[in-house]
Amino acid sequence: MKQLLLLAMVFVTITATGSNVPQQQSKSGAPQEFKVAVKALLDATEYEKTMKERMVSAYKQLGQEDNPYIDDFMNQLIEKMPDKMVDIYSKYFTLDEIKQLTEINKTEIQTKIRNLQPQISQDLMQEGQCFAKGEKSPSADIVVEKDFEEAVREYLQASGFDNQMKQMLSVLENFYKIPSGFLDGSLDNLSDHMPDMTIRIYSKYFTTNEIKQAIALAKTPCLKKFNEKTIAITQDILEVTEQLSIELMEKILADETQKNDKTQTEKSKGWFLEKMRSLNK
Repeated sequence: MKQLLLLAMVFVTITATGSNVPQQQSKSGAPQEFKVAVKALLDATEYEKTMKERMVSAYKQLGQEDNPYIDDFMNQLIEKMPDKMVDIYSKYFTLDEIKQLTEINKTEIQTKIRNLQPQISQDLMQEGQCFAKGEKSPSADIVVEKDFEEAVREYLQASGFDNQMKQMLSVLENFYKIPSGFLDGSLDNLSDHMPDMTIRIYSKYFTTNEIKQAIALAKTPCLKKFNEKTIAITQDILEVTEQLSIELMEKILADETQKNDKTQTEKSKGWFLEKMRSLNK
C-alpha cells in the first residue's frame, strides 16, 4: 500500500522575519506573501518538472506510464502539492529564510548539485545493491585525491549527512510500520561505507573548488537550518502526500464508478483501480 504512495511522492531536497505589515491570507492558511515566496522557491528548484520526471520514471518501471488513470492522478497531485508545501514550510521557516533559500538555489553550484542528484542517487543505489550482495563496488577502482576527499567529508559533515541518514531510518520505520531495529544492523554497516562511496561518486561530477563552494553554502544559517529540519520536513511530506493521494484516488474512483465507462482496456482500468482500492483496505 505505502509503496504506491511513495512512488507518487518526491523527497523535496529544496527550500528558505516577515514584514510587520498585515498580509492577505492565502487559501492554504499562510500569508499571501509567504505563499508567493514559497512558489518562487519551488520554481527556482524546478519542483514541478522534477516531481513529474521522477513519478513518470517510477510508473514506467511498473509498466504503467501510458495508463490514463495514473496520468490524471499524477497531474492532480502535482497541481495540489505546492499549497501543501506552503503549509509545511510555514511551520519551520520565516519569509526571509524562504527568500534566502530561493537565492541559494539559484547559485551555480546548487543548481549543478540539484541537476546531478538523480544520477548521484542512482549511482549510490547501485553501490548499495553491490554492498548488500557482497559484490565489488562499481566505483572501487576510482582514485580520489586527498584534498578532494577531505573537502567532501567536510561537506557531508556540514550538511548533516550521517545524522540525516540515521534519522531517515526512524522515519521510514514509522511510515512503513517496520519493526523497530529491523534494519539497524544493515543500515549501520551501510552507513559506515556510505561516506567513502559518496566521495568516489562525487569525484566523477565535481571539482574540489565546487565542493568548497557547496561547503560555504551549507554553513550559511538558513541552509544549515534547512538541513537540520530535513527529516521533519520529509516526515510531513510523507504524511501529507499519503492523505492527498488517498483523497485524489477516492475522487477518481468515484468519477469512474459514475461514468461506468466500459470502453477502457483492462490495462488502463483494472490495474489502477485495484491499486487504488487496496489503499482503502
